[in-house]
Order: sequence, then structure tokens, then C-alpha cells
Amino acid sequence: MANKITITISKDKEKEISFKRSYKNKEGVNVEVSELKFELIEMKEESKKVVYDSEKFQLIKTHFAVKPQSAEDRKNKVETVYVGEGITQAWKDDNGGGSQSQRPSQQNNAPVAEDDDLPF
Repeated sequence: MANKITITISKDKEKEISFKRSYKNKEGVNVEVSELKFELIEMKEESKKVVYDSEKFQLIKTHFAVKPQSAEDRKNKVETVYVGEGITQAWKDDNGGGSQSQRPSQQNNAPVAEDDDLPF
């Protein structure tokens, strides 16, 4: 089963990541839109943290959200503004061995039949 990431943005930081832009649509009408823009960054493996663990799934803090920085901001070493986090819902397999994405891959060492009747 696929994992799901839920993003939570702090309401206090909304102004930091709120942007307006305008464009002309197909009919030539000017349209102004308000958007929330942020960058979602995956945490290092050793920094990820299980925040909830049940029989069927885990909730793992796997990402953090920051205000986008321009090249000029990065050059001037402007402090990063953290605006939220990402929690991954990782389903466990039937054997209770953890989520498929968290477990190391297992090689299938089953013997291969050489005399099969496949035409290719």
C-alpha cells in the first residue's frame, strides 16, 4: 500500500508564505490568485521520528516545510523560516515487520526453472 504524507502548516506562518500573482486566462481576462508557497524537504534518515505507532501503521515525521529562499537570500545566508512539517503514514505489512518502505529490500533466492515452456 502506498504511503501518504500529511502536510501541516502553522497558521502563524501563513503570511510568510502567502503570495499573489496575476495572469491573463484564455479569454484574455486578468486573473489574480493568492497562493501559499513552501518547500517540502525530506529529513535525513537519522532525524526521522515515529510520532505514533499502531498495529497497522506508523506516523513518522519525515519532512519539514520552509519558506522558499531566493538565490540572493541563500547568498546572504538569510535565516531559514520553518513553517510546518510533513508526517508520513506508513502501513505495516501482514507479518508486522514494519512498513515496506522502511524495511531493507529482500532478495528472492528462489531457484529459476530452466526448462519452462515459455516462448520467449
